[in-house]
Amino acid sequence: MAFPDVSLPTVECKQYRFEVLTEHYLMQCVAEPVGMLMTYLDSPDRSNFQFKDLTLTGLSNDSNVNSIKMKELWVQRSEVVAMCLDEADLEGAVQKLPAKETLRIFLPRFVVQGTLTRGEDTRMGDMFEVMKGSWAAVFDAQIFPLTAIKAHPFREAPFLLINKDCIRFYEVLTPS
Repeated sequence: MAFPDVSLPTVECKQYRFEVLTEHYLMQCVAEPVGMLMTYLDSPDRSNFQFKDLTLTGLSNDSNVNSIKMKELWVQRSEVVAMCLDEADLEGAVQKLPAKETLRIFLPRFVVQGTLTRGEDTRMGDMFEVMKGSWAAVFDAQIFPLTAIKAHPFREAPFLLINKDCIRFYEVLTPS
């Protein structure tokens, strides 16, 4: 008895260009998640991200890492402080809500100033406490180093995802 030729459907993986900021490194890389990007990034079962075609640059003045090119690197989610990417790549997964707040967000080694949106019935203090997901979406972000660094990350980002676990404290600059 012969088995019928059954082929599995091919899963198409879209490539996304990222600039990933960790406490010690800047990574320019590509990610190829299966499925929607925010689902991939927010999955509670995912503790590591796979990045490809990577350039790793040390940020510290005392770092021996100037610039290293790698084909592939796995990075723990907890190491990722922020990711700069094209908002259009999110395919509507991040909504711009009606109430806008300008915030100054303090991260390890960096301060980010930008706009965060929320629902009109959501208190600002609840944005990082009760909102689902691991990432805070910041629009029109400016990034400032808190310490002297030899390699400067992107200074401005139209769209930035910040790991909520890395937020040390924040200041609301425009009251609601």
